[in-house]
Amino acid sequence: MNQQDGTIASSASLYDRHPINADQILLTLKEQGRNLDQLRPVDLRPHDQDHYGGEAAVFDLAAAAGLQDGDRVIDICAGVGGPSRLLAEKFTHARFLAFDLHGGRCHGAQRLNAVVGMDRQIDAIQGDAQAMPFADNSLDIALSQEAFLHIPDKQAVLNEAARILKPGGRLGFTDLIAGPALDETDRAALEAGIEMRTLQTVPDYKAKFRAAGLSLVSHDDLSPQWVTILTERLEWYRAMNRGTRQTLGDGVHERYMDDYETFVGLVQAGRLGGGRFVLRKG
Repeated sequence: MNQQDGTIASSASLYDRHPINADQILLTLKEQGRNLDQLRPVDLRPHDQDHYGGEAAVFDLAAAAGLQDGDRVIDICAGVGGPSRLLAEKFTHARFLAFDLHGGRCHGAQRLNAVVGMDRQIDAIQGDAQAMPFADNSLDIALSQEAFLHIPDKQAVLNEAARILKPGGRLGFTDLIAGPALDETDRAALEAGIEMRTLQTVPDYKAKFRAAGLSLVSHDDLSPQWVTILTERLEWYRAMNRGTRQTLGDGVHERYMDDYETFVGLVQAGRLGGGRFVLRKG
């Protein structure tokens, strides 16, 4: 097994036990008495927004990146496709690619898109963000939320984003940012537990942007907001224990939560932060 195969396998294992998944979302709606044959996109929310900050964060990122109706948009590491569905409701003439490494997440995105009648506007595609199967200069906007943290080679994904964007196209993404107090023990725990790899500082990222030929348009420090968001998210995940046991089996949720609590503790301690970046090609 080469390093890339190992990365794919370990990331798959992480998301095989993630508490937000298509089965969990549909089970929750069924328990609420919803008719699963008559769902609308809004019915999937907030259950399908697997990122920090909910719907507002998606719209803020899209606005910062300058997304316009009619654009061709890729969500890199899209998970079950919640942000693409949210944006597709507003930008009805845009076309979205929900791109993710994990086959189960892609299948879940396809399933949820079809359930709410959005499978013609959104394509869920499986692949590696370090080597994307899209033509040069073919897309207007690339978005990603809290996903690059799982990708070992940050330079490769930035290079790929620059390649597939049209001249003047923009990449908007949010990611965890390593603070000065984050040590090697912390990094090892995050990689072993939640597959967070090669976490970058802001200067690290700025150097990589330049190497990819991407100009920094804006950078926002999201660290204060993320302390609150992740503390609340931790409690939300804890409350999902019964439903997750039904969809994933006994013990899976507990193992995930042990690692997630370590991660949130580092954010609360200020050793990890968050950032939003908007970059322009050319």
